[in-house]
Amino acid sequence: MDFQKLHGQHRAIVRLASDLMSEVGEVRTREDAVEARLLLERLDRVLGLHLELEDRTMMPALMSSPDPKTRALAADCVEEMGGLAQVWNGHLATWAVERIHGEPDRFASATRSLMEAVARRVDREERDLYPVAEAVADRAA
Repeated sequence: MDFQKLHGQHRAIVRLASDLMSEVGEVRTREDAVEARLLLERLDRVLGLHLELEDRTMMPALMSSPDPKTRALAADCVEEMGGLAQVWNGHLATWAVERIHGEPDRFASATRSLMEAVARRVDREERDLYPVAEAVADRAA
């Protein structure tokens, strides 16, 4: 498992989410809406790569662990991420440039809420999931 890459993706996610949060309160023109949408799309690409790497390498190892606590943590995280991914995909589908431009306050509110959820998820992975995954990888090596 490439934990350096996963941690690096978390840093990129946090940076892009921060950039997006700075942008959402400043949407006044169509160009601002375009910039906000581009940030959403950049964040989507990083999130997609991150989830793919987790799903391909880390989660299978955790889900097949002989330790029931490890399996339970992994299952809980998979369920939580599935819900967040569904909300994220709905957000992307809802907020096209014209809608961002037409409803900047609603976009800002919805985006702030979602970015808070993403930040909580990154924090949980860093605090709870990755230390367990790193220990599992060390034992397997």
